Amino acid sequence: MSSGAEHRPDPDALLRCQAQTDSGGLKVFLGAAPGVGKTYQMLQSAHELRRQGVDVVLGAIESHGRSDTEALRAGLEQLPPQTLSHAGKRFEEFDLDAALARQPDVLIVDELAHRNIPGTRHSWRYQDIEELLANGIAVWTAVNIQHLESLSDVVASITGVQMRETVPDALLSRARDCVLVDLTPSELITRLRQGKVYLPEQARAALDGYFSPANLSALRELAVQAMAERLDADLRDTMQSRGIAEPWHIRARMLVAVDGSGQGEALVRAGRRLSERRKAPWTVVTVDNGRRTVDERDRLGRVFDLAVRLGAETRTLRGHDVAEELLAYARHHQVTTLILGRSHNQWWRFRRSTSRRLIRQAEAFEVTFVPVPRRQRRHGVRRADARSVHWRDYLWALLCVGSATAVSLALQHLLPLGNLSLVFLTAVLWVAARTGTRPALFTALTSFLTYNFFFTEPQLTFNMTETDESLTVVFFLIIALIGGKLAARLQQQIQLLRQSNDQAREHLAFTRRLAAAPDIQSVQLEAVTALQQQLKQPVIIIHRQSDQDQPTVVAERDHSEPLDTAAKSAAAWSLGNGQPSGAFSDTLSSLNWRFEPIEADGQVFAVLGIDTKNLDAEQYRGLAVETYTHQIALAWFRTELAINLSAARIAEETERLRSALLSSISHDLRTPLATMIGSASTLQSLSAKLAPEDRQSLLESILSEGQRLDRYIRNLLDMTRLGHGTLKIERDWIALTDILSSALRRTRDLFPNLHIERQIADDLPLLFVHPALLEQAIVNVLENAAKFAPPQSTVSIKAWLDQAGERIKLSVADEGPGIPPAQRRQVFDMFFTGGDGDRGPYGSGLGLAICHGMVAAHGGDIAALEGLNGRGTRIDIALPVVESPADENSQGPI
Repeated sequence: MSSGAEHRPDPDALLRCQAQTDSGGLKVFLGAAPGVGKTYQMLQSAHELRRQGVDVVLGAIESHGRSDTEALRAGLEQLPPQTLSHAGKRFEEFDLDAALARQPDVLIVDELAHRNIPGTRHSWRYQDIEELLANGIAVWTAVNIQHLESLSDVVASITGVQMRETVPDALLSRARDCVLVDLTPSELITRLRQGKVYLPEQARAALDGYFSPANLSALRELAVQAMAERLDADLRDTMQSRGIAEPWHIRARMLVAVDGSGQGEALVRAGRRLSERRKAPWTVVTVDNGRRTVDERDRLGRVFDLAVRLGAETRTLRGHDVAEELLAYARHHQVTTLILGRSHNQWWRFRRSTSRRLIRQAEAFEVTFVPVPRRQRRHGVRRADARSVHWRDYLWALLCVGSATAVSLALQHLLPLGNLSLVFLTAVLWVAARTGTRPALFTALTSFLTYNFFFTEPQLTFNMTETDESLTVVFFLIIALIGGKLAARLQQQIQLLRQSNDQAREHLAFTRRLAAAPDIQSVQLEAVTALQQQLKQPVIIIHRQSDQDQPTVVAERDHSEPLDTAAKSAAAWSLGNGQPSGAFSDTLSSLNWRFEPIEADGQVFAVLGIDTKNLDAEQYRGLAVETYTHQIALAWFRTELAINLSAARIAEETERLRSALLSSISHDLRTPLATMIGSASTLQSLSAKLAPEDRQSLLESILSEGQRLDRYIRNLLDMTRLGHGTLKIERDWIALTDILSSALRRTRDLFPNLHIERQIADDLPLLFVHPALLEQAIVNVLENAAKFAPPQSTVSIKAWLDQAGERIKLSVADEGPGIPPAQRRQVFDMFFTGGDGDRGPYGSGLGLAICHGMVAAHGGDIAALEGLNGRGTRIDIALPVVESPADENSQGPI
């Protein structure tokens, strides 16, 4: 009944079980509603664990002022919270780093769905818990059912309250243990009135709204369902990891098996009635063996539409043996009841009917046969199987038999009679591999008659006189029928496997094309192009920029005619409701177009339109369009997220630059202005009392600070012009020595206590540059060196031509504290002042940024490197060498 492979452990299930074991021991106390006592029960269990000698620590406990819960804190170690300030207020939050440093055996962290105060490492407390689990710390936590992400919409529809704090369902699935904490609605309401849940004012408001008996009953049912699903998933993983083949019927599940016959709708309705009586989930399944006709596919499409409307899940399985596929699916999904219609034995297939095989092999399941009226059964068995009457297959069979006869006639004097049957057997297998079961059976019977007529004694008759020849012919017929049957089945299985592989390959190629799309427009274009190539149907994407705009076609492929009013209405409906419309749906089903919503993260971005006039319902379902729309939605969501992140980064960088500019202005404008105002006011009020040398010192101070202010304003203007691209490069031929000499004259007052050492090569060619800009760049480098060079140290200036003769290099080195390696690239960013080294608290962070812009405008490079002999900083400037007029005229007299 089950092969050995079915009893082997499932590797995926083993990995899931191991992941729960290795998760650090997450235990979740799941509450049906607030106030049921999750924290109280969790603390009681913690005390019991503490008495067993386990190191239990309280990380975060939310008692909400309940005295009985507060009393349970005594006797347990608690980590001190961290204090944070936000919006002018101080808050206490769970200290994740302290917990990681403490490394207890079990850490109690209450309120799984809590949103952390800005300033902590993670935005949500469940992310803190994930980090604790990743570090091997067992965590106990608590959460209410309304905070599960998948149930937020359901809870909002029941209670009228939208939960803003939610946790992913995957975290609950990851938990090693899950405890349901529950109270009846009457008990919880009593606790609420006694003030054990909220304060009296809050309790009265809660009783009038959220804590109504109907709401509490609905939340209890949701909690019980969530626990049942969790237990069901754990049970399935445990069974699969242990290789247990037979299902454990813990929870009722129903499977309705349908085909393309006329009894499918009756089976679906019967399955709905039974599932309602037993309150069990149900699934409608069909097995595609590749032999359905067009009428059967249409009929099956209507059956699936009915199943979806009645609330069932639908699945299409692929395989040759219907009974084996149904049983394998039922075992894997813990199905308890199989519902199907009665089928009949088919003698030409040499096997029992599907219903008889299920009765024989499904000992572990309840099998229910639904009676179907004879009229529907007759309607279902009327076939127009184009494949079974295709004359080309039978013509091919006759040609193969004729070829086998010709070969056998040529070899009948060389081979014994028994060996000639192998020639005909080869023809049978060949036809079976190329066509199907019925042509193979036709070939076997034709070969049997031909073999008997031409090669058995007496020849040219169907009579046989020799017993051994009779046995040979009979065994040949049996082997031919069995071989043809097996070869035809293998050929069908190969076709199904090839279809599945082709579909998977197409999905993979489609996903890769979308993953390479950099923006939304590219996603739209790649989506319609790839889909049209794979589906061979006209494809469009319809989008609406805002609620006020009309839906418009933003991308199309193989579509030229405009959509009519009905199609536009269907597209708009799908955009607004997030549901499919058009062909094969319940909304405007008479249209040729099918519109599928492109939805991700609860947001409908657009709709995908496919022209289905050349498709039937079964063919459309076989295209797996839902998979394509899901991939488009994910790509669309990814690009929008990238755009939002880019905009956020730009806004953050703009804010950083604005703050840096304000800080720079406050320092570099106010400091010299304060000095100038102080010196000027002193001269004004005390000029007669000051000695001449003091007055001269004050005047020099005013002049020096004014020049400093002038340099800063020029830097700002130069940076502005560089940023806006308005800085004009008016080039001229000039020697580097002239520019360097002029720069040193302008900065000579900055080097009163420094030694200048120059090493300038004699063979430097002329530079084709903007002299004033390059001079300003060198001045900024010299000023930077003068700021940080200690007194009586040396500033080295070196210029030389590189070995290739393509660049002139200029190096300015000081003996200051130097720049850390991690900041040597950042020093050329605007307003970057660092925290230590050469950048320290000095300056505005514009000087080297301006140098970088001016040098880059000339096609050169600038870099900050380690100073000479490992001391200080060296700024290297490299400028390209252009053929000078002197070189052009040095070829001799004209």
